[in-house]
Amino acid sequence: MHHKIKHVIWDWNGTLVNDAWLFVELMNEELNKRNLPLIDIKQYRQNFTFPVKQYYKNLGFNFQKEDFKEVGYNFIQKYKKRKNEPLLYKNTIEILNQLSLLGITQSIVSAQENNLLQASIQHYKIGGNFQDVQGIDHYYADSKIKIAENSLKKINYKKTQIMMIGDTAHDAEVAESLGIQCVLFSNGHYTKKRLQQLNHTIINNHLQLVKYL
Repeated sequence: MHHKIKHVIWDWNGTLVNDAWLFVELMNEELNKRNLPLIDIKQYRQNFTFPVKQYYKNLGFNFQKEDFKEVGYNFIQKYKKRKNEPLLYKNTIEILNQLSLLGITQSIVSAQENNLLQASIQHYKIGGNFQDVQGIDHYYADSKIKIAENSLKKINYKKTQIMMIGDTAHDAEVAESLGIQCVLFSNGHYTKKRLQQLNHTIINNHLQLVKYL
């Protein structure tokens, strides 16, 4: 049974912003340079995982031969140049406004580097919807549990009244470690099939969220 939700913590990439295709394009440039097999969006959604280093290894990167930090940093520099190309999902603005009208406070906890995240939120002009926007302090997208814990300290509601919304197993892991509710969005960086193994509520469209508040 869902308690009355008072606060929603959103993930960013693949949850509010539709950017998996850009990650695929940029990754294929990197794979191409190394003569590794290219991926399409379907393969990306079937294989993308946290920590991101493991995902790179799965794609054939050899971190005996090259430094993951350098690879990760270069990738993000390329991402930065194109970061405003993806669009928000169709109902993003509508759901954010709906939650605000329902008196539900909102924040973002993302594995994206913090300055990059803040710049994106400004670009899409949605900053006014969030009381807190937190990214991580480096480019290596390992885990966001720590920043989620910090963010939680600023939310003055019981854990049963707080819900995490994301699109990956890591979002579920964050919610579980914080002891809060979790809803997963099936059109992000993970296939619905992978999300179904996690035993949380799944939505295929942002507006379905309202049923679970």
